[in-house]
Amino acid sequence: MKMLFYSSDSSEVERVKAEFTAAGIPCEVRKGTQPKASPHAELWIRNDQDCHRAFMLCVHLGLGFSRRQPRPVSLDDSEFEHAED
Repeated sequence: MKMLFYSSDSSEVERVKAEFTAAGIPCEVRKGTQPKASPHAELWIRNDQDCHRAFMLCVHLGLGFSRRQPRPVSLDDSEFEHAED
């Protein structure tokens, strides 16, 4: 078994678990084991050979380590100058 994902937001861990389960990747949620760390939930995959597929699914869905921060959108007037011509 390998821990693939963890978060202090247990609903996020449950969402990733649901995606893995739907993709046929057996997994389970455990409570974090670090005694002095903030409480978190861990997602463990049962079969080590599923690790690559699980990582690829995270990347595809933008989950966990592959989550992207939203970029602010800035529009300036120069983008619209040619549209009026």
